[in-house]
Amino acid sequence: MNKPIKKKPDWWPTNPYPEDIFVMKRERYAEIVPDPDLRTGLSGCLGRIFWEIASDSIFEAYTNHCEEK
Repeated sequence: MNKPIKKKPDWWPTNPYPEDIFVMKRERYAEIVPDPDLRTGLSGCLGRIFWEIASDSIFEAYTNHCEEK
């Protein structure tokens, strides 16, 4: 069995949504979107969008890292 990675590699991209720019706290989400069904739908939609952004960023960083070697 493989050992888990304890530290991300240096080439790993940074979070494109830093807290100092996107200042809303997670605890306010239910307050802003009080309807649980709407909140679930919104969360899923945003999750897919954010996954695409993260996946593209990770793949680009990995590709750049491999080209540097």
